[in-house]
Amino acid sequence: MAFGFKNKVLRINLTDSTIKIEQPGEAFFKKYIGGKTMAGYFLNKEVSGECDPLSPENKIIVAPSIITGAPIPGTSRFTVAAKSPLTEGFGNSEGGGFFGPELKFAGYDVIIVEGKAAKPCYISIIDDKVEIKSASHMWGKETGPVEEMIREEMGEKRARVLQTGPGGENMVRFAALTNELKHWNGRCGLGAVFGSKNLRAIAVKGDNKDFMKESDKVKEYSQWFAKNWKNHEGLPGFGNAGTFSLVTILDSMGILPTHNFQMGSFDKAAQIDGPKIQAEIGHKREGCFACPVRCKQVVKHESEDPNLNIDPAYGAPEYETMGAIGSNCGIGDLISVCKGNELIAKFGLDSVGTGMTIAFAMECYEKGIITKEDTGGLDLKFGNNEAFLEIIRQIAYREGFGDVLAEGSYRAAEKIGKGAMEFFMGSKKMEFAAHEARGKWNVGLGYAVSPNGADHVVVEHDHCFMGEPNTDPEALVDGNVFTLFQFGIRNPMEPCSLDHDKVRAFVVLQKLWSVMDMLDICIFLVEPSRRMITLEHLPKLVNNITGWDITLGELIIAAERGIVMARMFNAKCGITAKDETLPERMFTPLPNGALKGMKIDREQFEEAKVLYYHMAGMDENGVPLKGKLVEMCLEELM
Repeated sequence: MAFGFKNKVLRINLTDSTIKIEQPGEAFFKKYIGGKTMAGYFLNKEVSGECDPLSPENKIIVAPSIITGAPIPGTSRFTVAAKSPLTEGFGNSEGGGFFGPELKFAGYDVIIVEGKAAKPCYISIIDDKVEIKSASHMWGKETGPVEEMIREEMGEKRARVLQTGPGGENMVRFAALTNELKHWNGRCGLGAVFGSKNLRAIAVKGDNKDFMKESDKVKEYSQWFAKNWKNHEGLPGFGNAGTFSLVTILDSMGILPTHNFQMGSFDKAAQIDGPKIQAEIGHKREGCFACPVRCKQVVKHESEDPNLNIDPAYGAPEYETMGAIGSNCGIGDLISVCKGNELIAKFGLDSVGTGMTIAFAMECYEKGIITKEDTGGLDLKFGNNEAFLEIIRQIAYREGFGDVLAEGSYRAAEKIGKGAMEFFMGSKKMEFAAHEARGKWNVGLGYAVSPNGADHVVVEHDHCFMGEPNTDPEALVDGNVFTLFQFGIRNPMEPCSLDHDKVRAFVVLQKLWSVMDMLDICIFLVEPSRRMITLEHLPKLVNNITGWDITLGELIIAAERGIVMARMFNAKCGITAKDETLPERMFTPLPNGALKGMKIDREQFEEAKVLYYHMAGMDENGVPLKGKLVEMCLEELM
């Protein structure tokens, strides 16, 4: 009997309604493990570089990992991947919640969806029973009602529903996927790929939780976590506030994206910060599968204006959302920010892509590049709450000027012309997340070289560990702090630098963070610097679940394989060093805040990019060298 996986790849062709099970064998799962690495294999193997992302030839890969669904905090996550409609390259997004574990309980390691249905549909999975069902009566409806309709039709009140919304149906290029209405596979436009296939949702219910070799040891570890997490340095506070409180923290540091990254400080930051939202409209806390930390905030509000009522079914904005649709759009009203979050969730959009694209349009409007004639009468200036909420709806349904913005800010800039491209804040046609790279140069390098596009979850952010020594050998014991001592990262480094030490650290950290991407495990509980579950714990967990004898070194190699395959796929798609750039604004000084005058040093950035390529085994175009492919045992994909 196999453990950690069921040796079942579920392949569903929507064109001819065929459903197949493939069994690649244990060696395959040992090599690719899950998550981003697994997705990288199937995309390289089965999707051409010339494929239109919104055509039937694109494929949706849903991949948990060998530890997804274990009763360990942080193991709720899973990956969805496809060729991205936004970047036209490697598109990978991870989400938490409950869908990933439920898919494992139903007995499937990977789902591959290909082709296109003739009419709207959803996929129903109840253990061995897999069906393609009509979703014509659901098409056009918001995410909340559709989730309930699917559960009722399946006769399973606790079925887990992964779905897009009207935004995905209308192929908004930054449409997203949600499960439980508040857990998101947000970036890269994967909801649009669902919509292009006439696929509204994948719903699953499973009853087989027996997939662990040494379940008693796994349960012991879970008990250890439950007993000790409240004594950890950072987790109780994180549980109470999630990422809510980052708004004023980053504002005080001068790195809160404001008015389309024109500034690093927002004069109304305190009005949309987490503590204020909790105090005024906080409702409760929720969490992900098997996690006692419960960091997901929920808000509720009843207003005299029914259009401003806020439904708690859609959770609350996380920091990325608050930065994107709050400070970066100049929205300083907490009700408007939370209502914007609710609308984005109802429509199945990526909150980051939505907020950053609206901010781009607002700057264009304020600088006279677009006018009310272009916007259909909307006064699309920074801080206009009413126009902000209306343009979200227009984007989701591709109405009016929303149809232009539904293409994302890069393509919108191309269409608008008149110098609008100057105000696109992103890389590889994907918008930045809510982190100001001029105060976190590692993040800036990550925005440029991440295969996904402007991804902020590539390495640990500069301020989290680079301003303090990492030399305490006692921290290598099974305590609460795991340092980077054994990886050669010992000395403090400045956030605003990309010197040789910083690039060496970046290359190491990208591999370590990719371990989390491959295992689909939450970075707030596990990461290379100071979380409760250390990297040293991971091989033990993997081996207790699978019965293998894998080492940390082997996990890191498998994770690096995922990085290399993502770059292989981008090279197939024509995405190379020429696309791994930052906008000119990142090389101009911040005009306000604690880091007033700070900018990324262009010469350091360009040298760091070349050094990164060389250290990571790539040529001058950022394409993996043949030697690196052989090192990673990827001959079958060459």
